[in-house]
Amino acid sequence: TLHDAVIEEFAKDDPEWNRGMVSVYDNFVNDFLYPDIQNILVFAENHDTPRINELYPGIEEYKMILSLICTIRGIPQIYYGSEIGMMGKKSEGDGDIRRDFPGGWPDDERNAFTPAGRTEKEAQYHEFTSRLLNWRKHAEVIHRGKMTQYAPEENVFIYFRTLGDKSVMVVINPNNSERKLMLNRFEENLSAYTTAKDVLNERRLNLSDDWTIEAKTAYILELKK
Repeated sequence: TLHDAVIEEFAKDDPEWNRGMVSVYDNFVNDFLYPDIQNILVFAENHDTPRINELYPGIEEYKMILSLICTIRGIPQIYYGSEIGMMGKKSEGDGDIRRDFPGGWPDDERNAFTPAGRTEKEAQYHEFTSRLLNWRKHAEVIHRGKMTQYAPEENVFIYFRTLGDKSVMVVINPNNSERKLMLNRFEENLSAYTTAKDVLNERRLNLSDDWTIEAKTAYILELKK
């Protein structure tokens, strides 16, 4: 169901009240049915689906989708080639969504497994993916923490991962314009903290101020006391 929500709803701008990021939110409301919700696979695409970079060719959408997959409960699965922006149309057949990754064999013209073999665009995708996954590798709060989500307002989705005194706040704004965020709505999860650091770009935010969230942006915020 998460895959369906990402494929069909993720990039909608100002959708109807029951569409857009509400579809992502709805994916999690039945988590209580699973005996071990942390032990399920979560993905936005695979070898039988359209490639997300074909549906959403901008790197901003890729960053939002990967930020979601890598910070929700469960085990993220990332389809090969997405980390360099590989595209492919399901309508062209399975071969198009299962293209060879560039490199790995002696006769290949270039090798995208190495920095020198990547285009500038591929390098941007790879650098972001590497930064996010290397942070996640050591983020125990993401591996085992409780997830608390809030119903989207103005198509902005916000959730928290909490483990002991550690907490991460994720904000996803897929709209084509910025959104104001009133933080008092999240007092239940923010009251013990004073600042937040975005792990994606080192920006620091004050929790006593309301925020303006840029268009097509994901924030992954480590909360600090």
